[in-house]
Amino acid sequence: MDFDIIDLTEEEAESLSTIQLKLLRTAQQNKNELYHKLQQEINTYYCLCNTNNVYLGSLFTDKKAELEAEFDYQVAILKEQLIFNMSLSEPTNDDETGSSGSDDSGYIVDYELSYLERYIQVRDYYLGIEDASERMALFAADETAQSYLGSYYTTLYNYLSTYT
Repeated sequence: MDFDIIDLTEEEAESLSTIQLKLLRTAQQNKNELYHKLQQEINTYYCLCNTNNVYLGSLFTDKKAELEAEFDYQVAILKEQLIFNMSLSEPTNDDETGSSGSDDSGYIVDYELSYLERYIQVRDYYLGIEDASERMALFAADETAQSYLGSYYTTLYNYLSTYT
């Protein structure tokens, strides 16, 4: 996938953490969807102008400029959110900021997911560990899961402890 939502060199792209790469891919996919929608709207409006014989006027060019301006505005919002989220996801040694940027967890920490989706994601990751005692030891030591799941952490702990 080509990333053109923000300017990155190849070295910078390779140095991104898993979380930052997921954020970048999601933002790029959103931009690509917006672009596809823009092209569809322009084509639809062009066809409407041709069928109504108004293609000689400036109506189509004005509408196209309006649609492109809205596209640029939406992409700017996506870019700003991406840069902000990527800056939050940088690994830090400061425990006060949380461990949302930690690559120690085997799952992707995405705070945009609902708690149920987070629960399912973490549950599936830990159920992939065959040895029950190892699974429980790893889960009990997972500080990322504690902050990521909130009150669902205890529920998942109880579920995993009964699952053999």
